Amino acid sequence: MGFHTLPQVSIIIPTKNCWSLLYETVESIRKQTYTNWEAIVVDDDSTDGTVEQMLILSREDPRIRFLRRSGNRSGSPVCRNIGITVSTGKYIVFLDSDDCLAPFCLENRVKAMQDHPSLDFGVFPCQLFQIMPGDVPLLWNADTQENDIDRFLSLDVPWATTGPIWRRQALTQLGPWDESLLRWQDWEFHFRALIEGLNYKRFAGPDCFWRMPAPGRETIGSTGYTMAEHIRSNERLFSKVHCMLSKAQLIDAHRRYLLAGLYFWLANKWAKYGSKKEATRVWTFCQEKQLIGNIEYLEGLFYFKVWGNPFTGRVARGYVARRWPRKLRAEFSSTFKNTPLPLSPHDLSSSIVCV
Repeated sequence: MGFHTLPQVSIIIPTKNCWSLLYETVESIRKQTYTNWEAIVVDDDSTDGTVEQMLILSREDPRIRFLRRSGNRSGSPVCRNIGITVSTGKYIVFLDSDDCLAPFCLENRVKAMQDHPSLDFGVFPCQLFQIMPGDVPLLWNADTQENDIDRFLSLDVPWATTGPIWRRQALTQLGPWDESLLRWQDWEFHFRALIEGLNYKRFAGPDCFWRMPAPGRETIGSTGYTMAEHIRSNERLFSKVHCMLSKAQLIDAHRRYLLAGLYFWLANKWAKYGSKKEATRVWTFCQEKQLIGNIEYLEGLFYFKVWGNPFTGRVARGYVARRWPRKLRAEFSSTFKNTPLPLSPHDLSSSIVCV
């Protein structure tokens, strides 16, 4: 096949019970124009035939390495950390088990990193798809003039897990994926890279595909936990992010509003889950950390007190939606606005097909 003994790129893929989708992912790697790679698939206790099928594939192509997670901890960050430990490539790409690479992806990325030897990682746009790569003319997520730290804080996630290519020594500096988080581990990992000051560059042109969520499809680490446990996991995440920003002395007035927006989002989740007490606790913490003023604090308390009431709740939501954006520069209520932008005709290429 023309590949070398020691791979230049390691592609790490956690998986659980999604063999048919995983097969498409692996095939998109096998069709790369750049052949000096290893694909490390780490299984998180699948029961759908993934193990048997991957053993066959790994025998067919020695570049495919198949591992089964051991130990009590589970989830995609655990599998990714295992993959990092056993990988040998100079560069590393993290790929979800239901996403795909364009045929030119690795060739494109390796050249970019070789042309920019000072980069710790490079980021490439990702195109959305539903059934076949190329069937949705939307980009996740378009580059803007806004600071990437601020975009992460406002939950306007600027790139997907598949977007970056990492230099190995940069990952050594960054440390492992956070295995304590039940969700949003990629959000934390990428945010941490920015706080650590890793050198990166955004490149133009999509070279990978992110499969849009489908009802009923399982995600590694998403099952087996209650909604309350997921909300608490988010609370630990936001607290960690808050501490990282504070330690790095990167909190200004603008980011106080963004952090307040995260805590408001969290308190709102508690309210929807049915715990106004927890919502009030989170909002009080936000005020104690001086992220909001007394007026916003009292308005928020009223908002959560009447949450769920068919009349006063609707009035309170309308009041907050009208008043807070104007008073707090719109960042306060802009969380989770990750809206992909349409690709231009120039970006849409019929050559971007992986299966």
